[in-house]
Amino acid sequence: MRVQALLALARPFTLLAPAVGVVAYAFVAHAALHTDLQNSLPWGRLTLAVAAALLVTAASNAWNQVYDLALDRINKPHRPLPSGAATPKQALVLGHVCALSGLVCAFFVGPTFFACVACGVFATWIYSAPPLRTKRHPVGALLTIAIPRGLLVPVAGWAVVAEPATVEPWALGAVSGLFVLGAAVTKDFADVQGDTAHGCRTLPALWGAQRAARFVAPFLVLPFLLYPVFGSLGWLQPSMTSLWTLAAVLSFMGVLTAVALLRDPEGMRKRGGNHPAWALMYLLLLGAHIGCAITYRLGM
Repeated sequence: MRVQALLALARPFTLLAPAVGVVAYAFVAHAALHTDLQNSLPWGRLTLAVAAALLVTAASNAWNQVYDLALDRINKPHRPLPSGAATPKQALVLGHVCALSGLVCAFFVGPTFFACVACGVFATWIYSAPPLRTKRHPVGALLTIAIPRGLLVPVAGWAVVAEPATVEPWALGAVSGLFVLGAAVTKDFADVQGDTAHGCRTLPALWGAQRAARFVAPFLVLPFLLYPVFGSLGWLQPSMTSLWTLAAVLSFMGVLTAVALLRDPEGMRKRGGNHPAWALMYLLLLGAHIGCAITYRLGM
């Protein structure tokens, strides 16, 4: 298998959010615990944690392309498997090797981090693979994406530094989890033809593009307003001014993403590609991770 095909199976762009999230929330935990950054941050564990996040996300992408092969022949024929650049067996082996390697890295980070990563591996496997293949069901699909890619990322990043023994990492996870719960639908707008042909009941396939876009739009904006709400409850430590600033910036970016989706819910960047709102959603998730780290370093 050529390097180009291997990278296409791993889908490097999608690896950024989990890896950046782990680093960002490790910095968040470090700031929240009032420790000295230079002397106390566990760089060895953080390096292993980033490797684990990259590897298990690559495994998820490889597995998904194996079990979505029939769909991708319709939706994304340029991908490695339908184009013949790689075989399903090669993609499965890649997925298994990456998943196992990621779990080994996670084991040496700590028990809570390992539990988060193992939950993510399990969720991404049942999302794609039979017999469960939660991808076929709208609620099951969104939950098995939102839990590992949203809720558990702040918890896992926090666990690199210390055990998440307070409500704080879970409150941060609730924000990103709710965002991903709705925003994950953006990947389905370009895939309606193949999903419908092979029984995957995504929201755009069930409701049509316009109604699905109206469902997604609030999730791109409202979850970020929970930052100051949770701050007022004493669950988050930064100042209310910092939390309101974070919420305002991210909500504004969410509005721009929602407008792009609502204006043309059936639009694609190019034939066989994803909706432009999908890339904007990913960038917004990255912005949330980085924004939390900055807020905790500067707004305590």
